[in-house]
Amino acid sequence: MFRKTLILTSMLAATAVPLAASAQSADSVENPWLLRFGGANVLPLDSSQGVIGSNGLGLVQGNDGVNVDDAFGFTFSLSYALTDNWAATLLASAPFNHDIDGKGATAAVGELADATHLPPSLSLEYRFNPYGKIRPYVGAGVNWTVWLDSDTSPALTSALDGIIGGVTSTDINLSNSFGLAANVGIDWELSENWAINTNIWWLDLQTEAKIFVNGAEATRTKVNIHPLVFSLGFAWSF
Repeated sequence: MFRKTLILTSMLAATAVPLAASAQSADSVENPWLLRFGGANVLPLDSSQGVIGSNGLGLVQGNDGVNVDDAFGFTFSLSYALTDNWAATLLASAPFNHDIDGKGATAAVGELADATHLPPSLSLEYRFNPYGKIRPYVGAGVNWTVWLDSDTSPALTSALDGIIGGVTSTDINLSNSFGLAANVGIDWELSENWAINTNIWWLDLQTEAKIFVNGAEATRTKVNIHPLVFSLGFAWSF
C-alpha cells in the first residue's frame, strides 16, 4: 500500500508541475486561495473479516464481524489554484468518533468498541467553470488516516468474562492507513468571495484491528471502512 501511495503522490506532483507552468499561472489567478468549511457526515461502507478468529476467544466461529457506525463532525479544506482550472487541495477535519458494533455471532454483545480518527487527504482538483455562478469540480489524490484513540466497551469485557472466565480487561488497537481518495463537489456563488459548498469524498480506508484480553493479543481482524464523507458549508476565496 505504501508503494502504491508513493507512486500516486509522485504522479500528482509530476502532473502539477506542467499545469502550474501552463497558460495561466497562479500569480494571475484571481483569489487563488479557497477555504471550504462546514459540517460533515461520515458514512462507512464497511466490511470485515471474522473477529473471532482461529484462536476463538472461547466463542464459536460463524458469520461474525463488525459494523462501523456513522459519525458527524466538522471538515475544512484549503485549495490553491495552480491555473484557472486546476488546484491542489488539502482536506482536514476535527476528529471523528465512531461506535463499532458486533454483527453475526457477536451481534448480541452490541457495542464492541469506539474509535476516533483524523482523515487528512491531498488531491489534485479540476474546476469545470471557475468563474461561473455554479462551479462544479472533481478531484483525486491520497489519504492518510490516523487513529487517535480506541477503546473496547465494558459490554465486550463482560461478555468474554462470562464465556471464558477470568477476563478483567480488554483493549483494541487500530492501525493507521494509507489509501486513495476522490471527491466531487459544487460551489454556488453568493458574492464575489463567498459561496455555498456541497462536497462528497470517498476514502480508501482500511485498518487492522487487534483485540487484547488481559493485556495479551487474543485476535485480530482486517476492517475495510471505505467511507463516503458528505459535507455542506461555505467557501471563501482570497
